[in-house]
Amino acid sequence: MTFTYKDLPVVLRETEMVTLKDGTQLRFEANGGAQEVFVNDEWTSRASLFQGMDHDLDLTGDQVHLISEPDGLRVELK
Repeated sequence: MTFTYKDLPVVLRETEMVTLKDGTQLRFEANGGAQEVFVNDEWTSRASLFQGMDHDLDLTGDQVHLISEPDGLRVELK
């Protein structure tokens, strides 16, 4: 499933993604307990988050706050 910025805040499950206003897409893949955060079709993750960790990404003017939760990756605008 693909969410848009209008759905934020949202908790992504693996294989889901969110598309921001400018078309940038965020997704994550589970890797040994960590959630690897990817932007668009990049091969290298921008962040590796374990449950309870958070991270801020500055993407094309949008400040995105990511929080690793038991149910998935919470994505919200700051």
